[in-house]
Amino acid sequence: MSPPLVVERGRILAYRVVDVGDTIALDVAERLVQGSSRFKLGGTLVEGLVIPVRPLAIDLGELDIVVPSLGMRLPARASAHVFDFGALSILYDVPIVPGSSLQELIPLCDALYEASELDAEGKKHREELLKRLGSSVEKPHDWAEVETYTIVFVEKFADADGHDGRTSFDGLADSEVVAKLLLGETSEKPLNATVRRDVLGNAFSYLEDDLVIVDWNSALVVEPNGSRIVPFLLELATCQLLEFRYYDTLLDAQLARVYEHVEKSKPRVFRSPYRGLTRDVLRRFMELTEFSERVDNAIKSVGDVYLARVYLAAIKRFRVPDWRESVEAKLGLVARAFDLLKGEVDTSRAELLEIIVVLLILAELLAAFRPH
Repeated sequence: MSPPLVVERGRILAYRVVDVGDTIALDVAERLVQGSSRFKLGGTLVEGLVIPVRPLAIDLGELDIVVPSLGMRLPARASAHVFDFGALSILYDVPIVPGSSLQELIPLCDALYEASELDAEGKKHREELLKRLGSSVEKPHDWAEVETYTIVFVEKFADADGHDGRTSFDGLADSEVVAKLLLGETSEKPLNATVRRDVLGNAFSYLEDDLVIVDWNSALVVEPNGSRIVPFLLELATCQLLEFRYYDTLLDAQLARVYEHVEKSKPRVFRSPYRGLTRDVLRRFMELTEFSERVDNAIKSVGDVYLARVYLAAIKRFRVPDWRESVEAKLGLVARAFDLLKGEVDTSRAELLEIIVVLLILAELLAAFRPH
């Protein structure tokens, strides 16, 4: 039996992704935020990724993350990516203590996956970034929901004796320990075989010494050359999930408003009660259509087959297609509501014209029978 693997060089990448506005003018933001720069990707596969508008990268400095459940403070580096489609991705980069086994990392990951301490830091950084971004945020949103995602990023493994761990690498994709690591499952009891297969079902490798395993809330990325291209893909997929969730919520509110307005409105002879609502529904429909285009254009092409497989697996695992379908279905209802309201307005106008015509005819008749 081969010795257990330990992490010789690695990090835990904990993301807090928030929505702040319809769009963010990155050229304006770059001028407003001192020290910011456009995000640059490195690595052998970078040419296979086409991103029309690269996000803005902002360093937020170092901090200590207090984890009360473990009784420890973790040093971390905070940074943010600002996306033009209105999302902020805040990253807390926590170094892994060299020599830590994957088994030893499970309690730490369990504490960080949904850590309220990180949520609180994310909220503070969101407010700080909004002030710094200023006028670059167009039509700011006041929506408090957050998407979280955590990546165990390993650059180098070793066995317990300190030897290079590449030769013991094959078993990771079917490892009980890795499955528990991604779930944050601290129980000593083994996982059900079906659960383990489900968690480890999205495993990908490009070379014999790298590995990506994608789950819905976490991932293991083993990348000896240190490239962050796969974490960036997972981050982008998380941003897309957040934005579809936001607009799904927005559409629910919009449709509820339409129904409420229609129920409370009283028929009027000379003016339709739906004119203002019709304009509002049309404006919202155009905004949501533009949003779908912006999200789709966030990543224009994944030409490399390996990266495409990882990205599509993440999108599917995060259920982004389901959220997209929900948004598109509700967008169709909004469009239908606009057609019906517009028809009501047109009918009111036609009735008003008919009344005017009748009144004119009556006036002509009265004039004709009036004694000279």
